Amino acid sequence: MNGETEHELARTLRLEAIEKEFELLHRLIFKAKDPSGKREALLSYCNERSVEEWEIWWKLAMFRESGAEGLLYESPPDFSFDSPRSNRRQQILERIWSIPLEALGDFRELIVFTSMFLDRVQFLCDFLLSLFLERESGFYRKSKDMSGYTDFFVQKMFQEIDKIDEITYLNLFDDLNYLYDQWLSDESADEEVLI
Repeated sequence: MNGETEHELARTLRLEAIEKEFELLHRLIFKAKDPSGKREALLSYCNERSVEEWEIWWKLAMFRESGAEGLLYESPPDFSFDSPRSNRRQQILERIWSIPLEALGDFRELIVFTSMFLDRVQFLCDFLLSLFLERESGFYRKSKDMSGYTDFFVQKMFQEIDKIDEITYLNLFDDLNYLYDQWLSDESADEEVLI
């Protein structure tokens, strides 16, 4: 009997979570007129539920395309890097104590660099999604060929990697973040013109 009660409680909690998600999606699509209010509601929900913003974007597109029923049968993709990433991060935590003191400054610079690079890649991904939405807006589909979008993304990533290679080839750790940040500032200003 206790197992049935736990099962019913879990089912009730799951149904409540689905109901809250449907309410959020409905509000984001139909009710909220203020763009900043929509974003605040989205970020609040993501924070409360520990979900990524892209998952809600995916669900919004599915909800708009197929309604609530579509969300019952499909869900955002599950990525397979969570477990290996967790293991790798555990190793990083443990190994910080094993490198020489004189390497810690460079390790910190590398942390800043990888965080900046990750932020940059996320920016480019968001830029790609935004570009798609802007160009495909209207009453009919402009293009079914994704290569224009993916080619743009690949070109941006190659440009990024080439610049990093150029910076690291002739400079020390100390200069890496400064030079990369300078380049990113110029590059971001140019990209905003493209939109």
